[in-house]
Amino acid sequence: MIRPAIVVAVISLAATYTSAAPALKPLPNKSTPLAGTTWIGETAEGWSMTIEFVADGTMNVSYKTTRFSRASWKQDGDKIYWEMNNKYCEFDGKMNGDAIEGESHNVAGKKWTTKMSRVRDGGDPRPPK
Repeated sequence: MIRPAIVVAVISLAATYTSAAPALKPLPNKSTPLAGTTWIGETAEGWSMTIEFVADGTMNVSYKTTRFSRASWKQDGDKIYWEMNNKYCEFDGKMNGDAIEGESHNVAGKKWTTKMSRVRDGGDPRPPK
């Protein structure tokens, strides 16, 4: 008679411990929003390039004497995507503090690494090395 009681107690105890474990919650995303920020880097040709990330998902891009806004961006946490000129050029990368780094490619098949630095008031707007 004692055996069935011990078995029931052990099963009850095990069920209590396994069902009492708290559900894990994902960590909150602490990435800085890109909207309203300006960044500087270089084009594939080595020209200085400035990108302003507008809150509506568009970008203002300038390099040399060229300025355009036919470009868009998306942010998912630290992951950044943008495209320019109806996807002629695309970028996939990550933001880490005041730096964005990732891979760019264009429809001609050229691929290159893109590095951008945030321009802050009174800060150094030089691209990262």
